[in-house]
Amino acid sequence: MIKKTNVLSGTWRESSHGEKFQHGHMALTDLRDGHELGCGAFRVDPGKRAFPKHAHLANDEAIYVVAGSGELTIGDESTQLVAGDFVLLPSGVDFAHVLVNNTDEELVYLCMSTMNAPEVVHYPDSGKLGVLESAREWSASSISGFYRPQKVGYYDGEE
Repeated sequence: MIKKTNVLSGTWRESSHGEKFQHGHMALTDLRDGHELGCGAFRVDPGKRAFPKHAHLANDEAIYVVAGSGELTIGDESTQLVAGDFVLLPSGVDFAHVLVNNTDEELVYLCMSTMNAPEVVHYPDSGKLGVLESAREWSASSISGFYRPQKVGYYDGEE
């Protein structure tokens, strides 16, 4: 069975937080269909970003800009992306990234990802880690969530 979604006319789920974060999201893949490719469309208003700067430790990501433009920062390096641009975002802390709509027009992009689990996401600006046990959702278990790590010894608490 062919499953088809049109990012130009489909239904968006809206989300926002504070002054910086806003996006519309449209899921384009569903892991319950028995594959391991994640893809979603994101629509970001001028002056906003969908997510904080982050680095995936278990998954590679890629961004393809459908419409508009925005500034992508990877580590300390920034570049302007425009419609038609594709960027690979490898896993690892050296590839912490954020895409900001720094224009007066809406930014629409596809975000594709391998969907390896468990996943740990590093947020360098806030010093927290996101832990995802299942590739399907953040709330899949009691250990999935967001944490501020405190370094301890390997045998700490194991007496």
